[in-house]
Amino acid sequence: MKKVLKQIGKAIAYFAVYFTVSNVVTLIVSMVLGYVRGREYGAAGLSAEEGLALVQSEMNSLTGICLLVSAILALITYAVIEKVKKSNLAKETDMKKVSGKQLILTVTGALGAMFFMNFMLSILPIPEDLTGNLENGMQTLTSYPFWQAILANAIFVPIIEEVVFRGYIFNRLEKAMPSIVAALISSAAFGIAHGGLVWAVWAFALGMIICVVRIKSGSIIPGIIFHIIMNTYAMVVSYFPVLDKLTKGGMIALTVIGGLMMAAYIAGILTDKENGKEKAEVKILSSKA
Repeated sequence: MKKVLKQIGKAIAYFAVYFTVSNVVTLIVSMVLGYVRGREYGAAGLSAEEGLALVQSEMNSLTGICLLVSAILALITYAVIEKVKKSNLAKETDMKKVSGKQLILTVTGALGAMFFMNFMLSILPIPEDLTGNLENGMQTLTSYPFWQAILANAIFVPIIEEVVFRGYIFNRLEKAMPSIVAALISSAAFGIAHGGLVWAVWAFALGMIICVVRIKSGSIIPGIIFHIIMNTYAMVVSYFPVLDKLTKGGMIALTVIGGLMMAAYIAGILTDKENGKEKAEVKILSSKA
């Protein structure tokens, strides 16, 4: 029990670093912007409510920058922490090389997940009050320039989230409990961190899928690639709604195709014996040592 609590404590501590850095950056930017614009709007004779609305609108346009800076600062903070511990970020989060087969499977799975998970949201009879929360979230994501969305949401956010949730959190929990339990807990935390019921369920499902390849490959690299492809797709179709003209039949067809690609991905990962051989070799070498 002591071991379990110790690893859970470490997982919480690493998450706290990510949470703190993310919120501190947003807080500092909002405070500075509020002070500067408050003086300007006050001098212009605007009411407090009008000034607040303008500041909030400007903050929305800076969300991409805040996300980007937060992700980079969090990565730097983790690197410094590991340096102090005389370790390194790649080692502590299992940022290891994987086989070409696993990379191909990852790309296949991510492309399939793009269609399956996203179109399922359009096909399923989800109540409007829940989908409204999802739509509001997507509107917030598109309130800043596209280049910010790609750099922040499609590249750096997936990297830091995989480092935190499948790297630090999953790694620590797996040392004290079965892998499936660690996957469930880390994926639940991943879902909750995204807020809103639909967002949370979507992120939980994505987290569990990535945990499968995380467990089988022993690395977070495939998960990072998977996450980047998924988020890039989400950003592109949000800013350029080229799929809005699809008929329901077309959506169903792409959902089925995506589901089959995801099934092939998971089946390929589960039956991949290359990583198992590597683990066996490591154990033999360690026992000889």
